[in-house]
Amino acid sequence: MIVSANQLVAGCIVTADVIGKSGMPLVKSKTILTDTEIFYLQKLLVKEVTVATHLEDGSMFVPEKEKESNKHTIAEVHFLDAYREAVQAYQKQFNGWQHGSAVDVPLLRQSILPVLEKVGDWEGNVFNLPAYGNHPDYLSDHAAGTAALTAAVLLKANHTEADIKQIGLAAFLADCGMARLKQPYHILKRRLLDHEIEDMQQHPTLSYRMVEQASILSSKAKLAILQHHERANGTGYPLQLSKEKIHSFASLLSICDTYHALISDRAYQAAVSPYEALDIILEEQFDRFNTAMIQHFVQAFVDAQQNTTVRLSTGELAEVVFMDLKHPTRPMVRELQTGQVKALYDMSSIKIEAIMSKAR
Repeated sequence: MIVSANQLVAGCIVTADVIGKSGMPLVKSKTILTDTEIFYLQKLLVKEVTVATHLEDGSMFVPEKEKESNKHTIAEVHFLDAYREAVQAYQKQFNGWQHGSAVDVPLLRQSILPVLEKVGDWEGNVFNLPAYGNHPDYLSDHAAGTAALTAAVLLKANHTEADIKQIGLAAFLADCGMARLKQPYHILKRRLLDHEIEDMQQHPTLSYRMVEQASILSSKAKLAILQHHERANGTGYPLQLSKEKIHSFASLLSICDTYHALISDRAYQAAVSPYEALDIILEEQFDRFNTAMIQHFVQAFVDAQQNTTVRLSTGELAEVVFMDLKHPTRPMVRELQTGQVKALYDMSSIKIEAIMSKAR
């Protein structure tokens, strides 16, 4: 049967490709719709969707009659729900890539778009994403987390909506080439051997090749994917480019990629705190990253930490009351129990061990 996007419900089974204005499929036949996919179709004002007469659970689908006043309403999807959907969509596709399947860029764009659009309004702390849920598949969570961080930084830096969506999507796709390596290095519980490192360093090239023909991706998004492991000092991979040849968006992707990896538990290495992760990045900034993008990242980080509750290395809980861009990991805090204000910049023996997660 043919229904409008506003009549869809989660569990509807698409029976014919939904084609967008670009001529590319927005949703493929046999897709079982989720709230996130319905949100996407409604946002694009899709008029007609062909679906089965029954839902995924076998029950009959009886579409409600459309109300005139509801024709352009959009289903509200919470950021964390959209994030979870994106992680699951990536994991599902990754399994296919390992067996030679092509990357369905339009479908992945559909999955990550609500995350990119909602990150600016979310009341939680995007720089502390692992605190909001356990996603056992690291690579899928890392793809979505890096995309969310990239979008948050570009949004704070007042970049265009087009750039936010394109580079956010690039971040989501940057590691797809990991599926085509000789073995799944991301799940090994040890450091890689030299020949394994050599193989792993091919993944940006493989990622680029896998999305090279995708017209939905801009040239700078594809460049960001290819260059996201290049370093300003020329020691990166796969091309050992010098800093003037590395696109600034590739460098931002590298910063967000590094940061999210550091704050995540990986097979061979435990997570560090967000403040420690930022310290590590700042120590390496001149060797690795674009100066302007480091500044944008630090500004977004600082803005996100204002008035957050943190746990100090003394065991005390404290509120961040002032942050200095020159010393972003050593803010001024007020201990919740005593009310005492401490300037951590002058107290080298005390550090911030954790950010207590904000609203979900």
